[in-house]
Amino acid sequence: MDALYLGLIRTQGGPPESYTVSFVSGYVLVMVGLLVASIALRLERAPRAALRAAAAAGLVVLGVIAAFSIGLPILIAGVVALVAAVRTMAGPGWISPSFFGAASALVAVAVLIAGFEVTERLIVCPAHGYMGGGGTGFITGPYHYQCVNGQLHWAPGLCTSGGASIDANGNVVSTSGC
Repeated sequence: MDALYLGLIRTQGGPPESYTVSFVSGYVLVMVGLLVASIALRLERAPRAALRAAAAAGLVVLGVIAAFSIGLPILIAGVVALVAAVRTMAGPGWISPSFFGAASALVAVAVLIAGFEVTERLIVCPAHGYMGGGGTGFITGPYHYQCVNGQLHWAPGLCTSGGASIDANGNVVSTSGC
């Protein structure tokens, strides 16, 4: 699934500086690693439930977020992991496995959201010329940026206008209205 995702992004001609793609790919690998560890290691029920719940929560939330591209296979994997986590938590002494499962699920989702917030704002400016854009964070809200000859100018809020021109000396000059 990870290789399919990376191949899909490459064929769409996504920006080479997109750290979000690398983050999502690595995140999926970590979730798979949690599931493998929950099976391969001889763990007590609570840690095994925690590993499975973290993977389930991470995959289900990522599957919902990515629903319009690669989300369906991720969502299906998350549901299978969720069934395994619930079955692991069932039975006598369920409070400890359930507590650890819920806590690890919250951590997995927090890491996913934080990863999106951070990688969305890692902007690589070209050394020459102009580049501008913006986005919306899950938590921090909208932002916009401009890169002019390698210099980044970042600001919170939306901006729907902007651009650049070349002055008489051949230098790129921002003409943003924000």
